Amino acid sequence: MSHETYMERCLELAQRGLGHVSPNPLVGCVIVENGEIIGEGWHQQYGGPHAEVNCIRSVKDADRKLIPFSTLYVSLEPCAHFGKTPPCANLILSEKIPNVIIGSKDPFEQVNGKGIDILQKGGVTVVQGILEKDCNELNKRFFT
Repeated sequence: MSHETYMERCLELAQRGLGHVSPNPLVGCVIVENGEIIGEGWHQQYGGPHAEVNCIRSVKDADRKLIPFSTLYVSLEPCAHFGKTPPCANLILSEKIPNVIIGSKDPFEQVNGKGIDILQKGGVTVVQGILEKDCNELNKRFFT
C-alpha cells in the first residue's frame, strides 16, 4: 500500500473526534509494519491523549516488538510542547519509531515545525505533505 492509502486511514480515524476535541484539531494516526496496520488511534476528547498516544497504546502486546521497525502515519505534525498532555514527538522517540509520515505541518505557534525538528534530530526519517490538502481541509477551522 502507498503512503496515501495509510494517510487516508488517518483521515478516516480523525473524523471520529468530530464534536469532541474542539478547540483542538482532528488528528488520526496509524502504525504500519511490513504492510500491516498494527495500531490505530485518533484524538478522541479535548484534554485527553492525542492520536499518537492512542495509536501506540492500541498495539497488541504481541506486536509491540515490531514498533522499532515500523512507520507511524499521522495527519498532523506531532506536538512538541507540554500542554494538557506531554509532547507526542518525545513519545515517538522513546518508542524508537524510525519513520514518521506527516500529512500537514501544525501551524500552532508552539509546534510549527518543532515536532518535525525534534524527530529529525532524534534520528527519525520524516516525510511530510502526504495528502496535505486533505489534511489541511479537515482542520481548516484550526488553521485559521
